[in-house]
Amino acid sequence: MKIYDLLSSLLWLVIGLAFLAGGVRMGLGPIHSPGAGYFPAVIGAILSLLSLGLFIKAALEKGPLSERHPFWKEADSWKKVSLVVGSLIFYMAFLEFLGYLATTVLFIFFLLKVVGKKSWPVSITMAVLVSLGSYALFKMALGVYLPKGLILG
Repeated sequence: MKIYDLLSSLLWLVIGLAFLAGGVRMGLGPIHSPGAGYFPAVIGAILSLLSLGLFIKAALEKGPLSERHPFWKEADSWKKVSLVVGSLIFYMAFLEFLGYLATTVLFIFFLLKVVGKKSWPVSITMAVLVSLGSYALFKMALGVYLPKGLILG
């Protein structure tokens, strides 16, 4: 596992530094009016710091460089991963047609109820709250275009 942590942390460090450099090149702008490169630079800096932390942790870890570990921690983990990937494909395919709110409610509900095995009340409540909260943030507060879809269109 140690070798995988070392290699993956170096890969993500390079990607983070590329985002940081690209963001700086695009222009950060002043703090009260961030430029186009501000967000990519911040994300790149965070990714770089986290990757560096993982690299240091793995380098300081005692033990052999490589150990045998199963790819999936649980026997049926691949099923959950497949369900999540399938639900993301559904989300992308139906976002314009059903609209942001309906698609997001269905997506979050599916993740909580089917993948996460949460109760009906928790799944429904959280799906509605997360969808409305993200709608309020992106559409109302930030003014981002969100598809209305068939229901609200």
